[in-house]
Amino acid sequence: MRDVILYMSMSLDGFVGSDRGHPGMSIPEGDELKRWKLDRISTAGAHLMGRTTYQEMASFWPHSDDDYAAPMNDIPKIVFSKTLTDAEASWPITRVARGDLATEIAALKSEPGPDVIVWGGRRLAGALAAADLIDEYRLLIQPLALGTGQSLFDQLPDPRHLNLVEAVPFPSGVVVHIYRSTD
Repeated sequence: MRDVILYMSMSLDGFVGSDRGHPGMSIPEGDELKRWKLDRISTAGAHLMGRTTYQEMASFWPHSDDDYAAPMNDIPKIVFSKTLTDAEASWPITRVARGDLATEIAALKSEPGPDVIVWGGRRLAGALAAADLIDEYRLLIQPLALGTGQSLFDQLPDPRHLNLVEAVPFPSGVVVHIYRSTD
């Protein structure tokens, strides 16, 4: 059974988005962090995202020559949306998941292959966290305080306890905290 692994950049004060900037875009990542991220994206079995994230990425990655473009374009993508009709036309190897979130995730986890990733998309990530559908959190803590913004965990119905598995510091000041569900 494959795991659902969330990658999310966040500020020191816990915000994943803000009108003051996006935590993942505020600090240059450096070569070491870029390699770490590329190694993990390249081995993913699928990339899960919501409609807004999909539309942003589909308008960029198919035409990019950035180092991230090849793995982003090559792995299967699954867009969670009730309104999107044809994702494959905009970004190849993409399908739309329209069903109940827990049912769709259970089906994806039961498929053979490598773990699936959720990379960005605060609303989808928050819904997955609230429904306890994330097996591992890889939180890229940026050396930045925003003071205000959107939280990853603002949809949780109750407090969630996680086990810290690893903390990986990078020269850029980013520290990746890896947590697993306690269940």
